[in-house]
Amino acid sequence: MQGDKDTRQGEVTAMSVEPGRESAAGGESGLSHNTATATPPPKWVFEDHVALGVMILLGSVVFAQFLSRYVFNHSIGWTEEGARMLLVLLVFIGAAGAASRGTHINVEILELIVPAKAKRWLRGFNNLLSAGFFGYVAWLAWQVGQRVWNSSMSTLPISKGWLYTVIAVACAAMALRMARQAIACWRGKEEK
Repeated sequence: MQGDKDTRQGEVTAMSVEPGRESAAGGESGLSHNTATATPPPKWVFEDHVALGVMILLGSVVFAQFLSRYVFNHSIGWTEEGARMLLVLLVFIGAAGAASRGTHINVEILELIVPAKAKRWLRGFNNLLSAGFFGYVAWLAWQVGQRVWNSSMSTLPISKGWLYTVIAVACAAMALRMARQAIACWRGKEEK
C-alpha cells in the first residue's frame, strides 16, 4: 500500500518536472529527468524592459490607491484613471514583447494536416497576415491619437493622444517583429 503511494508521488513529481510527460496510464513510463533537453529561458527584448517598468509603475499606482483609500480614508482622484491607462499600455507593450518571441496564440489546425514543407510557408503566411493586421491597427491608433490630441484625461493633465501614440508604436513593433518572423520562416531560419 505504501509502495503504491510512493510510486504515484514519484509520477506526480516527474510530471511536474518534465513538461509534456504523459501520465503512467497514458504512455511514457520513465521517471528520469534530462536537464540537457530543457529549453533555455527566452531572451528579453526592449519591449520586455519597458513592460516591466510599466508594470512596476502600475503596481505602485494601485498600491497608492489602496493605501490612500483604506488606510487614510481619502482617495486620490487620479489613481483609478492612471491605473486603467497603465494597464492598457502594459497589455500592448507586453504583446509586442510576446510577438518578438513568437508566443502569440494561434490556431494550428492547418499545420497538423499539411506536409512539413508547407508548414513553413503557412507559418510565414500567418505571420505576414498578422503583421498586416497589426500594421493596420497601428495606423488606426495613430489616426485616433491625432484626433484626440487636444483633449486630456478626466483627472490627469495628460493628452489622450499619448495613450494612442504608445498603442500605435507597440502595434507597429508587433507588425515589424511578425514580418521579420515571416521572412525567417520563408528562408527556413525560424527559431525553434
